[in-house]
Amino acid sequence: VFATWQEAAENLAIDGFVLAVPPDRQPAFAERIIAQGYPVFLEKPLALSRDGAMRLLAAGRQFGFTGVVDHIHLYAAEFAELCRRLPMDGTVRAIETVSGNKGPFRDGWSSCWDWAPHDIAMCLAVMGAAPVSVAAKVVRSMAENGSVFENYRIDLDFGKCGQARITTGNAFDAPCREFRVRTGDVSLIYAESADRTRSLARESGGRVETVAVESISPLDAALDVFAERIRRKAGGMGDLELGARVVDICAAAHESVRSGRSEPMSGL
Repeated sequence: VFATWQEAAENLAIDGFVLAVPPDRQPAFAERIIAQGYPVFLEKPLALSRDGAMRLLAAGRQFGFTGVVDHIHLYAAEFAELCRRLPMDGTVRAIETVSGNKGPFRDGWSSCWDWAPHDIAMCLAVMGAAPVSVAAKVVRSMAENGSVFENYRIDLDFGKCGQARITTGNAFDAPCREFRVRTGDVSLIYAESADRTRSLARESGGRVETVAVESISPLDAALDVFAERIRRKAGGMGDLELGARVVDICAAAHESVRSGRSEPMSGL
């Protein structure tokens, strides 16, 4: 055990760092680690502000970036299969997602920062594009023991590419996650149960069939990708750009809640 990551790097043969720190502290750690040239496994969200995310993106562009940003559901075999099947089922028309739990409550940031990054990252992966605007509002709010729990509805407008509606937060009665992609008369549905069992289903003409997928832990899969990128000494800049985009959209969602208006999006 070392007091600082710098001390660890000086005393051990370090191949890479896995950060497990709150998102308000992650940018300060990660920026220095990236500048030193070490591969790094980052948690989502990258930061709690556009400025923090953009600093990390700038560091990656300046010094190079090898690593992973752990939008964990992107590494689920079931979600990967959903993405693989999409071209066979037609053009994406809409995405609808519901995700959250009863809690946790954070003193330093809203439930939107905890929950929405997963769904936003998946929407961006499916659409292959950034939204042109973001609109958001609180759809459920409840107080308990002095803490306020909130669910958000976030609408992402991808222009001609389609729409996505995300309902997410910490004011649900129980754990839930369903990610539904509609392509004409077909829906592909990625879900995770309360015990974190993941599944993929295809719905067409009122009939639902389970899609068999060899499931592995998404965290194991993400760490395998990290290890392989360390071996290759390359890979991950796309993760960093995606992570910055997710933070940008979360920040826009908060602005929309405050203003009551749809927020236009611009390039990073």
